[in-house]
Amino acid sequence: MHKLYLFIFLILASRAEAQAVSASVVADSLYAVGNYSEAIAEYESLDNKDTSVYLKLARAHQAKGTLDDALNYYAQAATGTDEVIAMNEYGKLLITKRKFKEADSVFTELINVYQTNPDFYYQRGRAKEMIPRNIRIDATDSTTTSAQRIIPHILDYKKAVALDSTHQKALGELAVFYLKRKEYPMVEKLAFKALESYPTNVEIISTLAQSYYYKGWNEEAITWFERLIELGQSTQFIHEKLGNSYYKDRMYEKSIEQYLEALDFSPEDDYLHATLAKLYNHVEDLEAAEMHGLLAVLYKDQSIEEEYYTLSRTYEMKKDWKNAMKYANRALEENPDHKNAEYTKVIVADNYYEDRRAVLKLYEDFIKKYSDGEYAKYDPVLRLARERRDKLNREIFMADGEEQ
Repeated sequence: MHKLYLFIFLILASRAEAQAVSASVVADSLYAVGNYSEAIAEYESLDNKDTSVYLKLARAHQAKGTLDDALNYYAQAATGTDEVIAMNEYGKLLITKRKFKEADSVFTELINVYQTNPDFYYQRGRAKEMIPRNIRIDATDSTTTSAQRIIPHILDYKKAVALDSTHQKALGELAVFYLKRKEYPMVEKLAFKALESYPTNVEIISTLAQSYYYKGWNEEAITWFERLIELGQSTQFIHEKLGNSYYKDRMYEKSIEQYLEALDFSPEDDYLHATLAKLYNHVEDLEAAEMHGLLAVLYKDQSIEEEYYTLSRTYEMKKDWKNAMKYANRALEENPDHKNAEYTKVIVADNYYEDRRAVLKLYEDFIKKYSDGEYAKYDPVLRLARERRDKLNREIFMADGEEQ
């Protein structure tokens, strides 16, 4: 009898295990084709989840975009046989979620065990770079540069490059760092090191082109900006900087081509039109020069009422009534019929002025001005203005009665 029970138990256990394996296979297949929600449901249905299942759940949630759930499952996965893999992905997701201190701790823990992994240093550098810190220089420390003392993430990027001289992202971060500091020889050294192993790295090429551009080496800047365009890159920044480099080298026709390309990204940019007007003068295309010159004037002098109105609303919400009134008035100077700016002015006056009768007059003037409109009876702003006018009338009447 005992043997029979044992036999039945083994059959049931094998069936349960087969069902679990089957569910796991189905879930893996669903994940592979991007059906993340159903994959998650299958993984969740497993009775005995191990850390490998938690890792799959974390990845599925991350792919789906439910990042908080992904973080939770990564934390559970980072305790088993896939600990290193889970911690690495967990740390990267923490950076994505802007939890930089937590990411710093995760990668520091990994580095303590895996001291020769370059990407762990790079990822920790990314986290450190975004952590606010007090800058303090120790004048007694003569063994490191000031940049290293006050910018710890640079040490991590340098360590990543020391461990892997082809680490493109670390090289790129260092190149950008030195570009901001105008240390152009270091930018070029790092850029060429990166391009040795990855000649089409457009981020590196862009940094190199900018290095030459900002130090005034026009021919070199042209070479590398042209290379970006050859690689399919097209932005206003690239075309504008290449156009200016041509301009400085008096290559006016080529400069015009690039500024026209830049104009496609920003058709109402008064600076681009003004520059094109100058360039067309150089090549004696006076009709084109006139057209772009007029457009430059038009866009330079265009009304900025909306910008003023937006500022007035911003200050109104901050309850900075003085500035709110100032920018509402500026918007109305640009356009006296800017209805929203005028109503904002009335609202601000209601909060800013002590003279209730003066405020009431503003409401009455506003209502009178806009009551004859075609859709005035459906206008919610006018309805609010009338309600406030009536309430002010009652308040003033009551105040007059109390004084008598």
